[in-house]
Amino acid sequence: MKNIFSSYPIADIGRHYGLTYFDIGSRGGFQDDLYPIAFAVDVVGFEPDPEEFERLLHLPIEPWRSITHLPYGVGNISGRQKLFIPTDPQSASLLKHNTKIGRKFNKTQFFEIERTEQIETLCLQDALEKTALKSIDYLKIDIEGAELAVFMSSPAVISDVLAIKTEVSFLPFRNSQPLARDIDLFLGKAGFELMDITEPAHWRRHGHLIHPYYSSGNPPYSKAQIMQADYLYFRDPDTLDGDVAKLLKLSLIALSFGYFDHALMILERPEIAKFLSIEFGKSPIDIVGPSSRAYGRKAFLRAFYLQIRNIVPFVRYLKNLLR
Repeated sequence: MKNIFSSYPIADIGRHYGLTYFDIGSRGGFQDDLYPIAFAVDVVGFEPDPEEFERLLHLPIEPWRSITHLPYGVGNISGRQKLFIPTDPQSASLLKHNTKIGRKFNKTQFFEIERTEQIETLCLQDALEKTALKSIDYLKIDIEGAELAVFMSSPAVISDVLAIKTEVSFLPFRNSQPLARDIDLFLGKAGFELMDITEPAHWRRHGHLIHPYYSSGNPPYSKAQIMQADYLYFRDPDTLDGDVAKLLKLSLIALSFGYFDHALMILERPEIAKFLSIEFGKSPIDIVGPSSRAYGRKAFLRAFYLQIRNIVPFVRYLKNLLR
């Protein structure tokens, strides 16, 4: 869905106001959440590992308006902190791992520490000051358990953020790790609404196949316990005190994620509808309608493709039912 909004009325608003996107935990590249309006998005990524940082520097700017990479981690303080790196380095964390969880689910590779490193970290306030940007519109954060500490360390920055996607855990993967309910309570008090729960990860003790698949293992079938997910939050529009620029930016983010009804409710506010008519000569539905149709076609075709592709594992594991 790269830049699919670029030829629609929403593009004029996007180019005029722009969006800033901080990706904390950008190993592997930036996520595609804001792809539909990427031409109007300035992206900042963080990667303390020198080798991965060097690789990220060579990523193409397209489809974004600009890209900045910073060779730091993000934490609750600015300074050197110990990073705990298990056998599977994707589970590296500033918090010490809870090995009991690894043993319980036979997934010790995510919990047994192979080495530690000292890395340079920035609190969110200092991270923002390292850039030429004044605020963060969209914050994506996945730092294996230290997310809430980052939010709490920079309240002034968080008070300006319009949308957050954060990884949450339902069991304490790390010692003293805040859980999903703690993050939800904090962000709710900070003026955010939970919009969606995505990318849920479920674990079972034996084997890797979970509902609805049937394996040749023992037991051959089992549902699994939810362990992690991503929570997507949008700023409650009522907390923005009629700030036209922020409300328009929030609608841009909502549109990029596919929440067209939510975006339309923002744009239909009397002060916003009047502004759109005067400044852009458009009504709220003039803005939302064409974008919704373009996005909806892409979403339908993608869902159709996934339905077809998902037949393959069903056929693959069907043979296990006959054993």
